[in-house]
Amino acid sequence: MALTQTQLTQLIETYAERIVDDMDTKTLMCFVFDAIVENLSMQSEEEVISEIASMYDDETADELIASVN
Repeated sequence: MALTQTQLTQLIETYAERIVDDMDTKTLMCFVFDAIVENLSMQSEEEVISEIASMYDDETADELIASVN
């Protein structure tokens, strides 16, 4: 069976939706946490701090840095 790129994209999205729908809140939160950690682990220190500051603000970034020092 050969799917078109559009069909493959639809299949992937439908499958992902089914997986998410079948997750309870705790499992979904763990999945999201792991994805965020994995994504940020591939970035430099400067990129991580910039991400935090852009998502929240510089003060929050400073507070989080202080919490690990």
